[in-house]
Amino acid sequence: MDIKQLDEKNELKQRIFFALSDPGRYKIISMLYHVGHEMGCNELNQHVEIDKSTMSYHLKTLRKIGITNTRTQGRQKFVSLNQATIEKVLPGLLEQL
Repeated sequence: MDIKQLDEKNELKQRIFFALSDPGRYKIISMLYHVGHEMGCNELNQHVEIDKSTMSYHLKTLRKIGITNTRTQGRQKFVSLNQATIEKVLPGLLEQL
């Protein structure tokens, strides 16, 4: 692994820890991991109990970091956890949530 790859890996670790530092984003990531499949935004919001606009902000942040994926079907959005990205740089982290 060269210096550039190491820097990119460390930057991704920092972004993941940033995401987990907020209780709302932590709940979202934990819920998606434990459910094990994608969830509709409305369904996710019912379980996590976050204000709709705050949920939207958190989902956008998680998507930009690259640890969630969002799929649109009609007017509904579905969110899934990008486990491979997290496991690549922080193996075993998700099991600890």
